[in-house]
Amino acid sequence: MKFIKRFKYEILIFILFILSRYPDLGHDMFNTDVWKWKARSYDFGTGIFTLQFDQTIQKYHPGVTLMWLGSLGVKIFNLYNDLVLHVSLNSIQAVFGLHTTQKFLVVLAIGGSLASIFYVLDKLFGKKYAFISIFLLSLEPFYIALTRVFHLEGLQSTFMLAAIVWFYYWFEKGIKNYKRLFIVALFSALSFLTKTTALYLIPFFGFWVLLDILQNKKIKEGIFHYFQWLFPTLLFVFILWPALWVIPNEVFRILYKGIAVVGVETDHIQYFFGKLVEDPGWYFYLIVFLLRSSYLLIIGFAGSLFLTKKLKSEQVSFIKYNLVYILFYIIMLSIPSKKLDRYILPLLVSTVLISSFFFTYYLEKIKSNFKYLILLIPVITAIYLHPNYLSYYSTGLKFGMYAIEPKWMIGQKEIVTYFKDLKQQNNYMDSYDMSFEEVSENQTISNNIMSVGFPEKYYTQIWPFFREFGAWASIEDLSPFAVVTNYFVYPVWDDDSAGEDRFILKFIGTIKVRGVDVYNVYKRYPLPL
Repeated sequence: MKFIKRFKYEILIFILFILSRYPDLGHDMFNTDVWKWKARSYDFGTGIFTLQFDQTIQKYHPGVTLMWLGSLGVKIFNLYNDLVLHVSLNSIQAVFGLHTTQKFLVVLAIGGSLASIFYVLDKLFGKKYAFISIFLLSLEPFYIALTRVFHLEGLQSTFMLAAIVWFYYWFEKGIKNYKRLFIVALFSALSFLTKTTALYLIPFFGFWVLLDILQNKKIKEGIFHYFQWLFPTLLFVFILWPALWVIPNEVFRILYKGIAVVGVETDHIQYFFGKLVEDPGWYFYLIVFLLRSSYLLIIGFAGSLFLTKKLKSEQVSFIKYNLVYILFYIIMLSIPSKKLDRYILPLLVSTVLISSFFFTYYLEKIKSNFKYLILLIPVITAIYLHPNYLSYYSTGLKFGMYAIEPKWMIGQKEIVTYFKDLKQQNNYMDSYDMSFEEVSENQTISNNIMSVGFPEKYYTQIWPFFREFGAWASIEDLSPFAVVTNYFVYPVWDDDSAGEDRFILKFIGTIKVRGVDVYNVYKRYPLPL
């Protein structure tokens, strides 16, 4: 009871965050490489429980925190299935059940981290600022989207935010407080173990310590405090990643390859303002920030910068701290040719902390009883977007998806609704017990069972939803299946149906998301003899 009484607000933040993510959590979407991370998590867990610790290195990212959560999710779901569900682990019910469990554990980890961030912000600037910051962050559309998936960015950005907030709290406000140091080191280690770009914290904290040395002329103390943080951080990394216990050289080799070769030298072709590019340029993340951020975030960020003369010195100091973090992070991101919009999330969440000073200041100045109605804007926006949070663009979906293409699928619910209706209208039979290989081998069967072809990157994100209502999704590039598939779907910004020469595709309609045409739908007809 003492714990609950002492941390009642942090517990409230934790619960509210869980509730904000719970609706449709396991039934909204599957991201592109979720199946790879599920397989890696399974292999990671196998390595842990069979003491084959070399199996705990699966990817150069390295994704260790995600795999810990994914492995735990497998154990929890299997136990629940044994005691309650009693379904085959190969069934579609098990697919969604495990997906929900693993994503829920990710949400729990992020929610706990946000509660700890609230604790620090409360100590530094009061409860009003802390509540507004966490509230606005939790309902920022791009952050909602990337904290509802079984992937790295949501975890990485939240762990990094917790690390920089706790580092500031420790280094600036209590350098002798070892509890704070312990928490800083833990969140820093979790950041490193999630994704290698989080190693940015090492030079960033070093730079901040250097600024302190230049100001206070205490060189030995500054260097000591820097390594006072770094050593326990690396110790936590070592403890939490068993591969380092047995094959440290191999771990470093793979991590180096991920940073130097894949991260820096590898391109990532994507649509940027309607054109396919390998490198969208140094200004890419500035465009991403403007298009992916909410209006409140942009207004608050600009407003806080103009307000600095009216804010308290400790508030201005914290703003400068976050600005330095943002500036050098965006420079780091802009150097490699491989650029994706979701990589900006660690920068965006820190921007929310700056933006919140603007709203806190004016909410204290405004006397009207209706002043807090402004906080309904992000709530209404979140409800309106649900569950298509990745479809948010500040300019609107119609322009935004051509400016920066959605790299992960949007509109799964709309796609499924469209084809459920089409299935009913055309009296297609249900198909639950056969494989698609069996379906494709019999023309009579394949003509009477609904099948829909997608580009490969979308197939991995949509097929479970089709299996739920007795239909099939297929990969449009796989000819043996494609030639018996009934319908094909292409995104409007990358519709290459005109190049199809294996059969005839006839346009039959579009699938809309919030009134905007997002996917073109075609029906397949055989080539004339």
